[in-house]
Amino acid sequence: MSGRRYSSSKVFRRATLASIVAAVLASCASSDSDVATTATTTTTVPTRTEPTTGIIDDDQVRLDGLTFEVRRDPGCGCCTSWAEYLQRHGATVELSEDADRATFRSDLGIDDTAASCHTAIVDGYAIEGHVPISAIRQLLADRPDASGLALLGMPSDSPGMGGDTTSWAELPVMLVSADGDLSPYDY
Repeated sequence: MSGRRYSSSKVFRRATLASIVAAVLASCASSDSDVATTATTTTTVPTRTEPTTGIIDDDQVRLDGLTFEVRRDPGCGCCTSWAEYLQRHGATVELSEDADRATFRSDLGIDDTAASCHTAIVDGYAIEGHVPISAIRQLLADRPDASGLALLGMPSDSPGMGGDTTSWAELPVMLVSADGDLSPYDY
């Protein structure tokens, strides 16, 4: 693992998370069905408060040999952009629309408090939202006893939405434990 740390003093309240989920669902519901468009609604998500060190250059991370099954909210274009981001790094992506993604997500152990606009499965783990590939690669190397990773909401500076490797390194990626608890994931 890199030497980066996430401030453990950040506490994510369910009320805040519920408002993020509502904003995500409203954004996806209002998105155009044209996959080339991206959602314009943004959600404020806390960022890391401590400086990062040892940032992994996202451009150097490869996902060759990995297949992601990605289910997205119908008509949500930013999900397609995130899938293309995975493909640019060598992953195979099977993308489909799922009007009942909440049930799919729940069956994978991802609670509504961690919801975003798409859910992926890779190598036995769930990936909820616009998680950077460096975090996914670290998850697959660490192999923790967990349901997967989540990046809550739809941060405007996340992969598939905007930003770059520097802003992506600041995103508060959460580890979703096997019992659904969220904790900061140091990658």
